[in-house]
Amino acid sequence: MAGHRHGEDNGVSKLRLAALALALTSSPVYADTFQEMWMGRVARPPADNEEASVYWEDTWDARGKHFKANEVSCAHRTEAFGTIFVVTNLDNGKTIKCPVQDRGPYARGRVLDFSLGAARQIGCDGLCRVTVRRAGYE
Repeated sequence: MAGHRHGEDNGVSKLRLAALALALTSSPVYADTFQEMWMGRVARPPADNEEASVYWEDTWDARGKHFKANEVSCAHRTEAFGTIFVVTNLDNGKTIKCPVQDRGPYARGRVLDFSLGAARQIGCDGLCRVTVRRAGYE
């Protein structure tokens, strides 16, 4: 008889747990972007007057694909692959749309690493001062 009573208590606690789980999962989630929902954090603000650099080593990128230096791409430390940045070179005013396809830069004080193709289009020789915005938010 005691075993039967123990089973009833177990059923009630399972029912309470299920009700709690239903209440928690039915509450609305507030996130502005898919990245915020997925990463569970707010993305970094846009960069103004930051330093960017150029890289061209013929290696594999962080996605596991062969890095093509002459294509337009950039490397960012935290943004999702495929995020498109609108980058403006503050020295000459040229603007470029550049997708994130790698991780970096690993040098302190830099916000982006450009592929050689992107650097040529924006007029960046080695290091340049840039403003960075996500496409659609410029």
